[in-house]
Amino acid sequence: MRRLSVPLGHKLVLFALALLALLSAQWGASIARERSLLMEEAQERAAVLVRNMAELAREPIASGRLGSLDRQIRSFLGERDVSYARILDHRSRVLASSEDRLVGWSISGPPEPEGFLRWTDVGLVARAPIRIPGQGDGYAELGMDRGPLDAKIRRSLGILARFLAAELALFLAFMILLYRQLFEPVRALVARLGEARPEAGYEPIDLPRRAAPEIARIARAVDELRMRAAEYQAELVAEERLATIGRMAADLAHEIRNPLEAISGAVEALAGAVPQDNEFTRVIREEVRNLNEYLAGILEFARKGGGRPEAADLADLIREAAALAAPRAREAEVRFDLRLASSPCVVSRSAVKRAVLNLLLNAVEASAPGQAVEAATERYGDSVILRVRDRGSGVAPSDRIRLFEPYFTTKPGGTGLGLALARQTVEEYGGTLTLEPADGDYGTRAVLRLPARED
Repeated sequence: MRRLSVPLGHKLVLFALALLALLSAQWGASIARERSLLMEEAQERAAVLVRNMAELAREPIASGRLGSLDRQIRSFLGERDVSYARILDHRSRVLASSEDRLVGWSISGPPEPEGFLRWTDVGLVARAPIRIPGQGDGYAELGMDRGPLDAKIRRSLGILARFLAAELALFLAFMILLYRQLFEPVRALVARLGEARPEAGYEPIDLPRRAAPEIARIARAVDELRMRAAEYQAELVAEERLATIGRMAADLAHEIRNPLEAISGAVEALAGAVPQDNEFTRVIREEVRNLNEYLAGILEFARKGGGRPEAADLADLIREAAALAAPRAREAEVRFDLRLASSPCVVSRSAVKRAVLNLLLNAVEASAPGQAVEAATERYGDSVILRVRDRGSGVAPSDRIRLFEPYFTTKPGGTGLGLALARQTVEEYGGTLTLEPADGDYGTRAVLRLPARED
């Protein structure tokens, strides 16, 4: 059975509708409860007042002193919200009333039960019996104005409405915050991942500035995973290219080097027949030399094994490589800042020195005149580490993961073999070579790590 998948946005809308329905129900229940409480309070107060009035009227009626009833009735008119009061005998004849015109008149209508309470359009009517032995029962009647009660209900409803408006405002603010910090960044994250193509290279995920910190951390974690995947893919591509280069190396040596030797020999044979400064022979010699160097680089890159390992100190190899790179550094007006500590290891001195020389020359080429290339070593646990930092413009993340691919280069005229050869050399001796952004706003740091020699 296929499971129904509801998008998170739809769930949020359903949650909002459910909450609004709950608030509406709460509003209706609160109104009904508040109205009921206020009406019950008015009824209890009216019942107490009318019972007191009936109790006080019993003795004057029994003794025939009806004149004192007027004073009692008028005393009840001083009570809050009381609109009228009257005393009636068993024949429903008005014996005393706050309205003098009604005294002596009979009120027609069916008798009401004891403890009678009734709401009308204008107020509340309450009655209580007056029991006098030997005489018929009369009753006291009290009317309370509905206006103050309605005003109190309106005030209570106003307070409830303000609370409801505050709840709705908080809910709306929460939903806006949730949308801006969660749903909008997640939508951007999903869209960015959906648009990503392996052939386009790595590009960091760009989230809205108001994204929640948790979403930003997820995006950074996804970025790191994507970069690692891209690096792994680049390594696989590099390995495939290495295997291809290895298979082509023998053919290249046969198909290119032998003709180059024949060309070089022919030029030397013609050297006696042409002037020494002949432009054509000079061009031929220079191009033959360039082709030989290029072929040597390919063969060295494809060769398995960098030489016999021997005891060496990485710091000494760095000093020797820095001496070789010094002419290029002086020409670029760049200086070396070496901070070297003893770093014993077991490697091929010549191969690792060439790898270090490549890192130093790359740093020199990336630096502007007047800057320094920093090279520092340290021993950390069972490893020796070299860090070479330049202060150039840095490398884009999409390019950084491809710099170790054979024939990939960001330098005009570069072959793209230097860093690939350096990494291959370091890995042959159990080490690693990585590139990372330097601390600060600019520059790149190359980190070379080799197993330390056991003392």
